[in-house]
Amino acid sequence: MPTPSRLIHFLLVFFVGHACAVSPCQAPPTIQLSLGSCIILSNLSDVHSWGVRLGVDNSNEICAVPSTVVNSTFLTSSEICDDSELDMAGEGRMTKEQCRSRRGGYVFQDKLVGVSTAGLAQLNQGWGALSNPITLAAQATLHLGRRSIASIVVLFNKGYMSTSSHIGLAAGSTLLQDLKSAGFVGSRSWGLNSGSQSVEFPRDGSLVLGGYDEASLGGSFFDFDVKVPDRLENRNCPLQVLVTGLAISVKNGNMTQPTSRVLVSNANKMPACIEPYDNQLRMPGPLLDQFEEFFEQITKFSGDAVPPPEYNDLLLNVEPGIVYPKSAGPFNATLRFTLNYNLTVDIPFYELQRPLRGLGKDGKVVVDSNYTELQIFRTPAEGDAPVLGKAFLSQLYLYVNYETMRFHLASQNIEASTPLPAPAEDCVPASTGRTPETNGLIAVGAVLGALIVALLAMWLYKRPKSTKQVPPAGPPSEMEAGALGVVPPAERLSHFDMMQNIENPSPTATAGAHTLGGQTAVTDNQMGDKDVIRHPSDVAWDN
Repeated sequence: MPTPSRLIHFLLVFFVGHACAVSPCQAPPTIQLSLGSCIILSNLSDVHSWGVRLGVDNSNEICAVPSTVVNSTFLTSSEICDDSELDMAGEGRMTKEQCRSRRGGYVFQDKLVGVSTAGLAQLNQGWGALSNPITLAAQATLHLGRRSIASIVVLFNKGYMSTSSHIGLAAGSTLLQDLKSAGFVGSRSWGLNSGSQSVEFPRDGSLVLGGYDEASLGGSFFDFDVKVPDRLENRNCPLQVLVTGLAISVKNGNMTQPTSRVLVSNANKMPACIEPYDNQLRMPGPLLDQFEEFFEQITKFSGDAVPPPEYNDLLLNVEPGIVYPKSAGPFNATLRFTLNYNLTVDIPFYELQRPLRGLGKDGKVVVDSNYTELQIFRTPAEGDAPVLGKAFLSQLYLYVNYETMRFHLASQNIEASTPLPAPAEDCVPASTGRTPETNGLIAVGAVLGALIVALLAMWLYKRPKSTKQVPPAGPPSEMEAGALGVVPPAERLSHFDMMQNIENPSPTATAGAHTLGGQTAVTDNQMGDKDVIRHPSDVAWDN
């Protein structure tokens, strides 16, 4: 039996040592948020939008969209749906209900604490590139799932060049820095499963802050550098890729062979911007002309695409693509992109086209099957800077790490259901990875342990002294040895050892590849064989 002094020593080691010891490895925290259809019931008018459901202290819930256009979080303010703001640049007029859904809801600036806008224009140059001024800012507490964080946000109450609120995730993201400083995430990184806004096969996605979603990965990562400086033509874009191939292929029921056309090759390769805030693909003028020519060849539809004023009485089209009458016949095209010579991905027909969908007069989502809309923006890209929006990202998982200034693309596991968030790194020292809640529990445990030891010491001091002889002390027991740190801790499994739904990379995909935390990754400067991300469709390709 251990002596009283050794028993007290053991208890001190157990309580205080376990409370204060620094684990050699602890998984950094992440925040996982649902992304998809966003409906907010309200006594004003219900919001029918898309994005992340975001709570704002002393104001309303809103639907906000991940964005690399800005570094700050931009929230729509109620004035944006005043009567004077309902005209749509000559393309009709919104109802207040349509405006509220289009904006994803809004906050009320008089319920927030205003702050100076000094420095915000410099921090958010991408906003100025859209000819939108910054005139209002506020201190707001944002609720992200179970976490709440105080942050400086920009309020915008004017402008037609933007729709709903922005979750600013560019390279200087203030939200990511605030979350990291608070210990809510371990790194300035984020991962996006954009889901699908297809009418035939819709699915929700997810946004992970401080890491990425292992369950959404369907293949190897391909690595790219975050662009510094981030300018592409006249827009700010940190996530730039080089499109080295773009082909379009159609095989309708009356065709014996598929019809294909190469739009971009190595001879006319072009840089493009990956932007999750945009829904559609935006093409430079010459490329858009080629696409429309091929479209007319397949559908026999002649004339201009249907402009918004022709259907605005039926619905508000939030981001107008190429709209044409259903009577023109099916298009059923698939686009095949090749990025940086290595990554090849097919955008299937059900992502590229859909029945015309928009917001009815009451702000609810409606579909008009008399028209078909292609997810190609109907006018040339601003400054001829190509943009790859959510229609493109519907087939890829995007992971961005600003600690390493790298971003990564992998085929998306479209069967993924439950997200499995993983941090940017396997582990960090526990002293830097603890959350405020964890620190509080540790402090309580240390105090309780010290109190128990003090009471035990007092009892041992006051109890009657035994006349029995105490045998000589032997080696510590197994329990004591463990408490004293003699037994080495069990080896921790890597997060990547627990990955599921990850395909084993093919030899062609991994030739010359390196690993990113255990996941095979191919760098953007490799010129080896291509890894083709294929999807179930009936489209065949010419060799």
